[in-house]
Amino acid sequence: MLIVSWGRQELLDTCLAAVRRFLPEAQTVVVDNGSSPPLVVPEGVELVRAGRNLGFAGGNNLGWGRCVGKYVLLLNNDAVLPSAGPVAELVGFLEAHPQVGAAQAKLRLPDGTLDACGEGLTPLGLLYHHGYRQPDGPHAARPYPVFATKAACALVRREAVDEAGGLFRPRFFCYYEDIDLCHRLWLAGWECWFVPTEPVAHAEGSTSRTLPARRVWRRYLSNMLCSAFDLWGWRLWLGRGLPFLAAVFLGGLARGTLPWPFRDPMPVRRRVAEGAFLARVTVRPRWRYYWGLARRR
Repeated sequence: MLIVSWGRQELLDTCLAAVRRFLPEAQTVVVDNGSSPPLVVPEGVELVRAGRNLGFAGGNNLGWGRCVGKYVLLLNNDAVLPSAGPVAELVGFLEAHPQVGAAQAKLRLPDGTLDACGEGLTPLGLLYHHGYRQPDGPHAARPYPVFATKAACALVRREAVDEAGGLFRPRFFCYYEDIDLCHRLWLAGWECWFVPTEPVAHAEGSTSRTLPARRVWRRYLSNMLCSAFDLWGWRLWLGRGLPFLAAVFLGGLARGTLPWPFRDPMPVRRRVAEGAFLARVTVRPRWRYYWGLARRR
């Protein structure tokens, strides 16, 4: 189990209390991402001090080398396990489906609605957040393949991550790193799924809300472009390239910023073409979805 925390000792304490209660034998690695004052963890938890803030991507990469075993649970410091059930269900799903490289648990927001139950890909090349801000119900009661899992509570297969070129892009710092990882997993011949576990409480954005919104959006959109430049094949660029670029730059202008395009290649073992999985993960929402998404964001 891998948890990265930049400050927020109170969130980490709550997260670890549930982990130690329900999974006392599990290896738990916490990365202190340059917190001031330094974080404190209970006995039995492995603490890695980064010395400076490496971001969510860099912090997880630092802790990844300390994790052992064929599976690693990525868990946010603002996520709280309700029992051992969600982790057991994710492990069982990966054991029963050897082609799956990453599986996400069901996440519940503080208001009782669902966090995204995995991410789909729209015809504009943007993300579709399955079930986001909706009540729990039949739509979140079955497993299904997704373009990407949310790293707030996701189990990843070490072998799959190695073949996808590694965990997260170091230059991403934070935002979009889990989407990028899952795209690389699909290209390497693995699959990503949502699994309807017992809901895990998630106080979404507890850390990012402390940062300037313009800075958050600039980094998020820049990382989107980097991932697309490195991973998108001709099918995606031909069918979704122009609307994707327009949406990214117009979205940035609407928030008073512009993305900064950059390259950060990853050594992905590309085994399949995008045509092999795009149809399975593409969602065609109505236009009002984009309007509602813009208003929420």
